[in-house]
Amino acid sequence: MKKLIVNTFIPIALLITAIFIIGAGCSGVPDLKEYVWHKDSDGDGYGLAGTAVMEGEQPEGYVENDIDCDDTNADVYPGATEIPDNDIDEDCNGKFAYTFYSDKDGDGFGSETPIIIEIENNTTAPDNYSWFAGDCNDDNAEIHPKAVEIEKNGIDDNCDGIIDIVEYYIDEDGDGYGSQKATPAEGVTNNLDCDDTDEKIHPYTREFLDDKIDSNCDGSDNT
Repeated sequence: MKKLIVNTFIPIALLITAIFIIGAGCSGVPDLKEYVWHKDSDGDGYGLAGTAVMEGEQPEGYVENDIDCDDTNADVYPGATEIPDNDIDEDCNGKFAYTFYSDKDGDGFGSETPIIIEIENNTTAPDNYSWFAGDCNDDNAEIHPKAVEIEKNGIDDNCDGIIDIVEYYIDEDGDGYGSQKATPAEGVTNNLDCDDTDEKIHPYTREFLDDKIDSNCDGSDNT
């Protein structure tokens, strides 16, 4: 009986198995695997989440990943070079690069050496940094462009390059920066304001993009 099983039933079983395998291979139905693809509208090689399609072959204009944070700008994708001060998150890390200046003494004015730092918003400077420079002594909080110049102390208190000479100028908008109009006594000791009717316009403030206003009196409106 054992010899009968070995000589008869096992070969038949192997034959049936082979028929099924060969038959499946010759049926003309390929074993295709579908992949998930994501739309890459800007052609930067990074797709956008929420645009998935299932296809066996890669459709034109689609990629395998979905990690682009702006699929309308080919310069924006994970790992892209971050460009400071343009309010764009080029590298898709949720932060924006801006130019800051070290403000060790906390008087609101930074030293002249710029440093690029990435932050999560465009309003709050990191601790011990300022949005603008202008401080001629970052170790003394009493010395900065808005400080009152004090006579006969041998110090350039307001960083205007002139020591101990006190001249007063009218500050009509109350922003701490004077116009070119001198006044005998009451006023501020600088004449740096380019628009003394608007407290938001003066030196040492931030210049915003595309607002067509020279906010920091540097002669450019950054449009």
